[in-house]
Amino acid sequence: MKRPLSAAALVFGSSSAFAADIPPMPAKAPVVVQQPYDLMIELGAGVQVRPDYPGSKNYEAWPTGFVTLHYLQLPGYGVVKDGSADLRGWSFGPSFNLQSKRTTSDYPELFGLNDVDMTFELGAKVGYTFDWIRPWVAARYGLGGHSGIVGETGLDFIFRASPVLLWSIGPRATFANRDYMETYFGVTPAESALSGTLAAYSPGGGFKSVGAELNFRYEFAPKWAVRGEFIYDKLIGDAADSPITQVGSENQFTAKLGLTYLFQLKLFNN
Repeated sequence: MKRPLSAAALVFGSSSAFAADIPPMPAKAPVVVQQPYDLMIELGAGVQVRPDYPGSKNYEAWPTGFVTLHYLQLPGYGVVKDGSADLRGWSFGPSFNLQSKRTTSDYPELFGLNDVDMTFELGAKVGYTFDWIRPWVAARYGLGGHSGIVGETGLDFIFRASPVLLWSIGPRATFANRDYMETYFGVTPAESALSGTLAAYSPGGGFKSVGAELNFRYEFAPKWAVRGEFIYDKLIGDAADSPITQVGSENQFTAKLGLTYLFQLKLFNN
């Protein structure tokens, strides 16, 4: 005669059967935070005051533009960002400058020198942003009046005074190759003879100036901001020794002020 199973046996037997039938809980998938936009780019326009030409003691007001690539996500390739205080790590973006024409007939001290056409300089800028410091370097190639290479390097100290106000300040230096230096600081023997006052001079490439830069961005409304840049460069080396600088100034100041708008675009279905 079979003995009935005890209640304990029934309970434990049933529990074991249920345990065997219930599949294990699936592992939690990692949470992937998707950026709402693929492209964040800030565009704007304003005015700048700067030397008429490199080494000049005279200043001119000139239109200027602001282009800042804050964020670009390329599927399968990665992210390009500008290295602002909110986006730490490597950054990459455009670098450009428009150098106005040097018409020597406008400056009696430059009599005898050849004119230099307007030049558009186009290149790239790369940097690395830590919590509050950003080293960077930029290089550009000239199209027009000169076909040389000019660059800048600096170290920005970043201060976020409030959620809408960002400051950066730090030292900077500029450098250029021989072609650029010859264009703006050189004097050929023929030019020297025609001038009668400027000695012949052939500068080499290397560091052109050292100085400091102050920037601010104030977001007064969503996506709208006021941008400002204030730069001081002191010409050094062959640039400072040039006869063109001697009748001009080693101290070069630049100020920019403009209004910008932040565009946020979704480009890819990812």
